Amino acid sequence: MYKLNILLSFYCLTTVVLFGDKLLASDNFCIIHEPVLKVFSFNFTSLVDPMKDVILNHEPLNETIRLRLCSPLKEKCNGKDGYGICLLRNKEEKGIGKMPPEVNMENGRMTFIFTGDECTPESKYIVRIIMQCDYQAGSNSHPELFSYKLEQCNIYMIWKTALACGPRIEKNCTVTDNGLHYDLSPLTRYSQNYVIHMGNRTSPKIILNVCHSVIYEYNALCQIHSGACLQKLNQESSLETRYENLGDVQSSPTVEDGKLKIEYQDGNVCTARNSVPHIRTTISFICDFEAMDTIPEYIGGAEECHYQIIWKTAAACSVESLRNHSAIATGKCIVNNPLTNFTYDLRSLMNKNFHTTAKNGMEYKFGVCKSPANVTCVQETGVCLTVNGTSMGKANTNLMWAEGGPYLNYTDGDSCGNGQRHYTIIAFFCGAEGSSHEPFVMEQNPCQLIIHWNTNLVCEKRIKCATDDDEINLSSLIKSTSNYIVKVNKTEFHINVCRPLVPVPDLTCAHGSAVCKTSLNSDNKYVNEVSLGFPKESPILDKNHQTVLRYVDGSLCPENSEKLISSNFTFPCHNNDKGLPEFKKYEDCTYVFEWKTSITCGATMGNWTSSCIIKDQLLSNECNLSLLHKSKKVYYVKNRREKEYSISICGGQKICNGSAICQGNNSYGSLANVIFDYGRDIIKVQYSNGSKCLNSSYASDVRFICNESIGIGAPTLLWESPCSAEFEWHTNVTCTDVCRSSIQLPTSTDQSVQHISPNHTDTMVGIVLTVIVLVAALLYFRDPDKRACLRSCFNSCSSRRGNGRVQYCRVDTTEEARLLLDVDPTQCQTDSDDDLLNA
Repeated sequence: MYKLNILLSFYCLTTVVLFGDKLLASDNFCIIHEPVLKVFSFNFTSLVDPMKDVILNHEPLNETIRLRLCSPLKEKCNGKDGYGICLLRNKEEKGIGKMPPEVNMENGRMTFIFTGDECTPESKYIVRIIMQCDYQAGSNSHPELFSYKLEQCNIYMIWKTALACGPRIEKNCTVTDNGLHYDLSPLTRYSQNYVIHMGNRTSPKIILNVCHSVIYEYNALCQIHSGACLQKLNQESSLETRYENLGDVQSSPTVEDGKLKIEYQDGNVCTARNSVPHIRTTISFICDFEAMDTIPEYIGGAEECHYQIIWKTAAACSVESLRNHSAIATGKCIVNNPLTNFTYDLRSLMNKNFHTTAKNGMEYKFGVCKSPANVTCVQETGVCLTVNGTSMGKANTNLMWAEGGPYLNYTDGDSCGNGQRHYTIIAFFCGAEGSSHEPFVMEQNPCQLIIHWNTNLVCEKRIKCATDDDEINLSSLIKSTSNYIVKVNKTEFHINVCRPLVPVPDLTCAHGSAVCKTSLNSDNKYVNEVSLGFPKESPILDKNHQTVLRYVDGSLCPENSEKLISSNFTFPCHNNDKGLPEFKKYEDCTYVFEWKTSITCGATMGNWTSSCIIKDQLLSNECNLSLLHKSKKVYYVKNRREKEYSISICGGQKICNGSAICQGNNSYGSLANVIFDYGRDIIKVQYSNGSKCLNSSYASDVRFICNESIGIGAPTLLWESPCSAEFEWHTNVTCTDVCRSSIQLPTSTDQSVQHISPNHTDTMVGIVLTVIVLVAALLYFRDPDKRACLRSCFNSCSSRRGNGRVQYCRVDTTEEARLLLDVDPTQCQTDSDDDLLNA
């Protein structure tokens, strides 16, 4: 097998080297070499699920559009092949876009132009799909359809995706000065730039971003490291636009003489006499609590090659001053996030009474922004200890803002001794999906009560728990009912992934923290809690292609009062289960952890065994799906038009003429494939070759999504087309903790090597062939255009990762594990785009 892999790799590379021009000539038009900067490429080949078409429902006209960007539709259009876009109107299909499209690249705007069948006797259908960069959209987004009329022949769409973005530079956007903390990250843009007009329409314009390089977009063709650039018309040719780099993104914000600034340095060479060598830009931020959605203003400096920009914004105010301002302006159970202008509104909770019980059995009744009804405490009490009628604080409507989420502070309760009175903090935060929505007593002190409450009412946004292109997704590691705990001597680290910690009694790190460092005293109580950061940044892939998750803005760093503690987690691919975090070291105010896990490795094929059990062919994990039908043999799911599907995963042979899924008399297929996607805790069961449908047959998928807190759950309809349907089933039955391995994988490295290692001769052959391949590849791939087709060759030749006995395959969120259906399930494919984006 080893020799075979080496020979296949040699054949692949030799094919690229010798016949690369042919491959490029006939290659996918979805690989586009950026024509102006000429240092990177766009690769849209992974944008669409290889096994199903994108479905767009156009509700105003009761139409459905099926489309694919880079290859013909999987299902025929009006009985014909060769279309990329198909319109279904009044049960009649029309081919409105034939393959291949024309690809137009104009001033940074990428447009795919499809020409279809006849629309009127004088014209044909024209569909234009404009690709737009959005780093936060991921690679599995869908196009947005512009409204149009029935008689229109020209149809427009915008498709926002990270695959339409170029390489980028991003820096931490926080700074601490004299105990005050500043955070400019709300000003960072991920899909379009700020534009500063310096005069009339023909005057130059400054294109700008904050702590992030300028977004590559229409009429913004700045150098890839630019934080600011100047767009101006060429004086010699009014039709030509030039871009001048006004400074690179190099460092985080600073505070100088009490002024918050960002500097972009080392721009284009300065041609002004008696000036600096390179152009630079300074953005000076001015705190203004009322300044929302403002734009920066140019105030001069171009003559000296030092562009000066001022910006009045609430984001320039310290976190502490924002909190104080919020306290003054608060009331009526509503408060705004002064950084983003998001409104936290808890008025819907005001007409209800709530209660919670502490771990010592003490019950508290309380109201939100009002007094609870029917309690024995004095009037105006906000929180009442029911056992003796003690007021824990008077109610008020002053909802307060804090970085972790809003809170209520009920003060002036009954006396608690020493001249002090009881008070209660009710802190609201946006926890992990699936976590409890019940209020929770976090801490009880002689005079203080702290209640934490996870509620979607304060979910401004949760960070995406995946890398930009969705290649790596850590969502399945998110905890909703408990935290990960790492113990190092007497120290404990409480950890969640991409989300705040699940509330724990007496663990009093700043609410909203994702990591908390603490220790236990002799009474087994938590002491010395330190926040190691908040979940503000999505995972990234570093230069070594390892997944890194960073938490920032924790407690004050003890050895450097100008910095806040952060924590870094790396997730090496490792052939085990989800794995657990391990503490590695502490340096420069940063706690470093490593988390070996199979989640960053990919997906494997599985099969169906007897007694309703599915089994991973490689890891031998088994899941008993009969547990889904303990209380209900058949599940019924309706779509919006009351069309009803029946689903019986284990009993379909009797109920549904041999199929697990039916709609009326139509069978939606027999079992075809099982895919274990460990990256998302998803198991997909696929059915094909059902009853006859148009020019094909009915097919269906059910994807089981691990949700530890939902129990058995029930299926829901995810999407449907005329001949297929896909269902989601959130359940705890398919979680890793339930699906156990039926065999013990070898733990000895020596045993693994003995199982797969070749003899000495095979090794020498492999080394010689490898050297030949590398030399040939280096000579060939000096040409960046030829590098673009390397990935497509490797897609069909080898897996990107794998070691030992287990080999993994990369899939993205469009479920490209379906590629495995047409190949030997022991082989792997990859369709990642990050290498091309950074070529």
